[in-house]
Amino acid sequence: MFGVYRSFSLPDVMHFRNLLVERGIACHVRNYHSASVLGELPFLEVAPELCVLDARDVELARRVIATSGVPQGRGAHDWTCPGCSERLEAQFAQCWRCGAEGPG
Repeated sequence: MFGVYRSFSLPDVMHFRNLLVERGIACHVRNYHSASVLGELPFLEVAPELCVLDARDVELARRVIATSGVPQGRGAHDWTCPGCSERLEAQFAQCWRCGAEGPG
């Protein structure tokens, strides 16, 4: 297996997996069930990782991901709500206080 994308965000990894599957690229998500140990073990050992099964698909897979229109690593940083100035952690896509949408 050949890694093409790794993220704290399992939804992002799964979205990119779906894009690759639609293109006929055989792939696998490594560390799918490891979210419960994030913080206990080093990130690189447990973070969800999208892997392709054939080395010939690596460059195409990376191009599909890069040109998907989805910002890679979205939600990777804490953010400030544009509506109410509440400071929110990276995992939140919407402000819990006023409901405004977050970045990405």
